[in-house]
Amino acid sequence: MSGLSYWVYLNHLGEATGHVGQNSSSAERRWAEKDIKGTDSQSTDRQNPHLPYHDPESARKPRDSGSSQRSLSFLSRSLDTASDLSPPAIRSGPLEQALASGSEEPLTNPLAFYTANWVQSSSRKLLFMGTSSNWSFGRRVLAMTHERLTGEELPPDNLLFHDDVYDFGWNGVRSQASSPDNFDDSVLPTPDFAVYLINAVKFHCGGLFYLYDEDSFMNRMSRFHENPSEYSQRFPLWYVQYLLLLAFGKAFATPAVKSHWPAGIELFTQAMKVMPDLTFFDADPLELIQVLCCKALYLQCLNRRSPAHRTIGNALRLALENGLHTEMYSPLLDADYIRRCQIMWWNIYILERQMSSLQGIPAGIPEECISTPFPPMAGSALKIQVNLSQILSKIDQTVYGAEGKIGSRYLEATRSVLRDIAGVAEQVNNVFNIQTKKAFKGISRVAAHIHLLQHQCIIMSTRPLLYIFLQAKLDRADNQLMRWLQSESITGLLNICVESSQQIIRILWCLLDQGLLETFLPFDLDAAFSSTIAILMSKATHSSLVQDHSHWIDGAYTIISEMSSRGSVIAGMIKEELRHVDSNLQQLLSNGDESVGLTGDIFQEGGCSDEAAVEDSQGDFESGMFSSSDLQYELSAEQLISVADALDLDSLAWMDSHDAV
Repeated sequence: MSGLSYWVYLNHLGEATGHVGQNSSSAERRWAEKDIKGTDSQSTDRQNPHLPYHDPESARKPRDSGSSQRSLSFLSRSLDTASDLSPPAIRSGPLEQALASGSEEPLTNPLAFYTANWVQSSSRKLLFMGTSSNWSFGRRVLAMTHERLTGEELPPDNLLFHDDVYDFGWNGVRSQASSPDNFDDSVLPTPDFAVYLINAVKFHCGGLFYLYDEDSFMNRMSRFHENPSEYSQRFPLWYVQYLLLLAFGKAFATPAVKSHWPAGIELFTQAMKVMPDLTFFDADPLELIQVLCCKALYLQCLNRRSPAHRTIGNALRLALENGLHTEMYSPLLDADYIRRCQIMWWNIYILERQMSSLQGIPAGIPEECISTPFPPMAGSALKIQVNLSQILSKIDQTVYGAEGKIGSRYLEATRSVLRDIAGVAEQVNNVFNIQTKKAFKGISRVAAHIHLLQHQCIIMSTRPLLYIFLQAKLDRADNQLMRWLQSESITGLLNICVESSQQIIRILWCLLDQGLLETFLPFDLDAAFSSTIAILMSKATHSSLVQDHSHWIDGAYTIISEMSSRGSVIAGMIKEELRHVDSNLQQLLSNGDESVGLTGDIFQEGGCSDEAAVEDSQGDFESGMFSSSDLQYELSAEQLISVADALDLDSLAWMDSHDAV
């Protein structure tokens, strides 16, 4: 079975079963315009017929004449403050300034654009903190709680930064010794072990990404083993792909050892050393795109997220140059080639959208430029991943958009996103139902991946509220804001944020119990982080949202500890940062009225409208352990629609009224 066929087969297999066998702080500055009227911050996308859950009303209106003035004003403010970018370069925001000065400025999403989003690493390298980035969100929360507790800025030492985890032992400068003409077989496995490693890649990635065509690749691998030195010189790009896949396979298949490097990293380094100069190298576009996708995904696994994003961007531009984003109607193109291009395009799309979201920066191509249809016989796993990836991009454009005001625009954007997620959730729950069935035990990796991605979309669209509320509670916000926090609209959003976080932990626990928890691919760890920090913040802002706080957190720490024990240095560092946040919040809670006012619930009257449901959803969590029966709490499309429809846009009219001032 070819790699392409196997990829399609796994998509259909998942459809049939869905189961196995089946900072803002006093050190943070926001640049907000208060003398110019706000304009609608909507998506730049228009309807794409190939993305069925795209919101046709999200097209951006023409910019008003004030946009140029707004840009110039922002540039002026940026230049005026450029000299202030001293470590850690996190500046105070309009929420904090408004609360301190009694100003009636509208609240601004502290994670949105037009904010001072730079920090300095321990090596004094400036890093941009993207809006929707998990890493940036966690760093803001940690910096804010640390400063409220100590009165000092968060030091960068011993913190996780993107490029500081693994040392490749190579600075990227090629020497004559690393030329493709100088073949080095010292890092290569034996032929039988190589087949085993490629099969490991097939199991871990085959249902999610199209990284190689199995029939063609395995035939070429057989010829390579007949004369490795000669074949690697004749086909250097294929040899790079071979090394990259071996690096993946070794990371998946080799037991964890006590080392600061993941297994197989020497194969990746060798691949980079012999990579041809693509400026002059004449390669088959599809083969080159696959190599770039492999490289980008591997870099993402090593937490090298900026190089990973640049690499997938190169793959995207190469695909655009070759028309993969079009319908590809031409008598010069045969059906098999078109089908490969279609699958390749959507593979790039998924990776690029998800990597852009994790960086917290805009996507590389607008939806209106894409007309590629889904390939014939494409499974639902591909389509659902595409739709969820598109939702991630929409969240970044609207929920975390350029205006960023927490007013009716935010609620409108959140309502639109929740409706989109509900449309996909109906498919997810029908096709990849992970609830317990007598005929099956456990869940499949593909089904788990899709459910985790769906719940991360929910968390990303609602967690700005958690940050605003935590900051407001630390700063003892006024009664008007607190009354807003009591509204059913807001408690409904907080509830689904918590429930999605809890479901992520349930799913990861089931994967852990099955031995399917990923420790090299980054997706499980990203999900664990986003859910854990949301639960920590929920407990601090409104204790009744999370009844069994310690059990959920203990379960999450157990999951992350397992990843760390199996060789993930990144997991160990993330766990320490989460514990740091946890400790800060606990100390702030215990200090109570003596310091920052975290004692007691925000909600003194109405409380949480769905509190009983939240409490019931935690009944099966005993002693930090889950069973597969806990998965019955999956959010339905009807629940998401209900929360979206219940949002009271008029509840923030008191904020919107300031926009016209």
